Amino acid sequence: MEPVRIILFDLDDTLLHFDDYWTVSMQETFRTFPLTAGIDLEVLFPVFLEKDELYHIEWLEGRLDGSEFRRHRFIDTLAAVGVDTGPEEADAFERWYWSVRAPHIPHDTSLIAKLQRLAGTYPLGIVTNGTTEDQFNKLNRMGLDTLFTQENVFISDAMGAAKPTPDSYLIPARAFGVRPEEVLFVGDSWQNDVEGPMRQGMQAVWMNRKGLPQPAEPKPVAVITDLAELEKLLADR
Repeated sequence: MEPVRIILFDLDDTLLHFDDYWTVSMQETFRTFPLTAGIDLEVLFPVFLEKDELYHIEWLEGRLDGSEFRRHRFIDTLAAVGVDTGPEEADAFERWYWSVRAPHIPHDTSLIAKLQRLAGTYPLGIVTNGTTEDQFNKLNRMGLDTLFTQENVFISDAMGAAKPTPDSYLIPARAFGVRPEEVLFVGDSWQNDVEGPMRQGMQAVWMNRKGLPQPAEPKPVAVITDLAELEKLLADR
């Protein structure tokens, strides 16, 4: 392992796990949002999941930005059940979802403590695909808004570059004033958080909480399931 000067984290499914909040929050949103409250959730939600998967792929491939992704999946879902909507309704639904989601996002004191210990030794940052308002809402609810601010959070819509494009990794490295090889990138997505940063010369740790099979190449520094393992890895190096 090469010397590390900064640690960059992914956010979604790395520091904050979708399974902890997404399904319950989204279903509650559909049940309470005025435009969808009268529609059978057992009919509507499977359609939404299908559209979510379809447009999420286009977002990851860079063909849609975060706002377009969310608008398309909502508009197409409602169209499938005979309800005509547009961007205004889709944006209102998303704002409703954020308010419903807020109490479901965990305030994990153990996670906060681990990150604070790491921050005592290394400058930390976050590199995430998404919209600025949405991602900072999550960080605030998680209690991470003092550790992670506008100075060290790099969000695709603000950067104009989404993972796994080269600039999405190089812009944060330049902001910290370090060379790519001095960066340790930690995240759950093999494509975005291992292959992507390693192609730019960074070191990577794969957060494989779901126990997915590991591709043969490239070889990350380590595979972990919890930040405690990262702490040990850095302490032992």
